[in-house]
Amino acid sequence: MIIDILVFAVVLGAAWVGFQRGLIQPLLAELLALGTLILIYRNRTGWLSLTGALFHANGVLALFLAVMLAAVLGYAGAQVGGIIRKMPVVLGVDGFLGFPVQTVFGIALCYLLISGMVVMDKTFAPISTPTVNLTQLRAIERQLGANLFTGGLVDSHDLQPYQAQAQKAGSVQVADLPAIGQFQSIYKDLLRPQLAGSHLAPPVMSIGHRIPGLGHLTSKDLPKKVRQ
Repeated sequence: MIIDILVFAVVLGAAWVGFQRGLIQPLLAELLALGTLILIYRNRTGWLSLTGALFHANGVLALFLAVMLAAVLGYAGAQVGGIIRKMPVVLGVDGFLGFPVQTVFGIALCYLLISGMVVMDKTFAPISTPTVNLTQLRAIERQLGANLFTGGLVDSHDLQPYQAQAQKAGSVQVADLPAIGQFQSIYKDLLRPQLAGSHLAPPVMSIGHRIPGLGHLTSKDLPKKVRQ
């Protein structure tokens, strides 16, 4: 239900923005804001070091600064896009393309989010014990790192001590792995049941994988609902 509400809100919101604001203005705002957040998240270690050195920021303040930076750049993109869309040469085309392109953009965003959950499922589902060996740990790092959103969960530098521990002792506790342990619990307890019971995730995955460059995961990769 939660995922269905999220998908409905994102796609409907994107379509409405495209209908009201055309193509260029919201697209520039989205690319700059979301691009900034994704770039910072995938390089969060460097961002934490930078904000710590400049502002003595902790994790919460670093997150707040990232959101503020994304908001400022998104606002700047919206302002520039608003100027461009008023130009006579693009006015008609901008308004005509706004609704369909923004609708596709909303579906694409939902596809990427759901794909991240599917990658989590493929990574965490085979783990049936509270510990993993070195081979499993490397597989977790490789699988999560291959996705745009889940890649930010993995920091190879943070995992190096645990890889050494797994090589020496034979295994490590999944719960002790930085970020990975917490996200495994969140996924299994909350996200997986929601994803398996979602009615909108299958059509989103069926449409999204046909959009060039998004990914190869389809509705067949979604977790199956467990029958009681």
